[in-house]
Amino acid sequence: MSSWRDQILKEFTPKVSRLTLVADPDSLLLEEKILEGIREQGFELIPFEDHVAFRYAYELKFRSRWDRGEETDLVVVLRSQASDLACLPYDLLQAGRKLSFNLGDIFPHLSYPVVAALDRGDLDVLYEAQKRHAPGQMGDNATKEFVLRHVFEIAPELIKQPTGLLRVLLRRHYRGLRIPAILDERFIQILRQDNTFEDWPIETLISDREAFFTFLQERWPIFLNSKVTKEETGTREDQKPYGLTIKGPVDLPFDHHDIRVYMDNLFLEGLLHSVSHEHADFLTKTWVRIGVRTEPSKDRSRRLNMLIKNLQASIPAEDARHGDWFHFARGWAELAVQVYRQVIAPEDMATQSLKSLQTQVDVAFASWLARRYAGLVNLPPVPPVMLHHIP
Repeated sequence: MSSWRDQILKEFTPKVSRLTLVADPDSLLLEEKILEGIREQGFELIPFEDHVAFRYAYELKFRSRWDRGEETDLVVVLRSQASDLACLPYDLLQAGRKLSFNLGDIFPHLSYPVVAALDRGDLDVLYEAQKRHAPGQMGDNATKEFVLRHVFEIAPELIKQPTGLLRVLLRRHYRGLRIPAILDERFIQILRQDNTFEDWPIETLISDREAFFTFLQERWPIFLNSKVTKEETGTREDQKPYGLTIKGPVDLPFDHHDIRVYMDNLFLEGLLHSVSHEHADFLTKTWVRIGVRTEPSKDRSRRLNMLIKNLQASIPAEDARHGDWFHFARGWAELAVQVYRQVIAPEDMATQSLKSLQTQVDVAFASWLARRYAGLVNLPPVPPVMLHHIP
């Protein structure tokens, strides 16, 4: 099978049974593409959560139609922790076809608690890794390391330098990756096996996104100072920490190619903020110019144009997951802030680019909504996707 979804979707053939009962303890049927695939086959889904609400919807929307001789395929989804359908009403059990899906059947060689902790959007990569590497039976720690390596591209045992750790942290926090706590614990455990990162507040930097960007922000002026000093003297002097709220190393390798590739976007999207510097004339002629404050109007104009260019290249595709739009929305919000902070003349090139970008985003988002919106209401409330998911 090319996808883990095929194992589920092959069971949903129209006109086989008008009522299908599914035990779904891992909420697999709520995954966006599963929902889309089931609906494309003509099935309608209804969760069995509240007995009264279910009975009302079932009798009104489906039972009455069947009594009139109308054909419709209904899937009743039970999302209890057990794969037992016995708690469903007797009349459903007598009339319905019974199915059960769980992660243990799809990933038989991996530790179930570890796989169950993953976001359902990560299962595609894990399934491909399972097929490609054909691992034997794995325990908890082996599964954690397998998932870290193949799903999140983190090989803790190979991280021996600050650049390696920073690259992993930047990728995680910039993309907003949701990595389960049990994987973070294993990651930290391996990093702490030697003294390489003894002075790093690893636990804080891994778990706290805001603290990580504060950690970078506080060290950016120090890096600029060292860059100027190196240019003037040919050597980089040790920097003394001053007023750092996040403890740890002072000198970070922002100029390493693995780190530098993120820097423009961090400043463009407001995750880091440019700073004033007495040697701004020199610094703005180098790659660090995006993080150096000069004339406010020029800074805003440069940032606006770069934001537009970046967003045009990153509009999510029609088959994107909702998380891709959440990530895009962060940059879009930053663009809105920049637009309303300055007056742009109608004849300005930025105005034309903005109009073009707005049209592209509207078309792409409308197309995505038409295809995916119906399934969003059924997604798990953690993390919240729609307003009613927020308590």
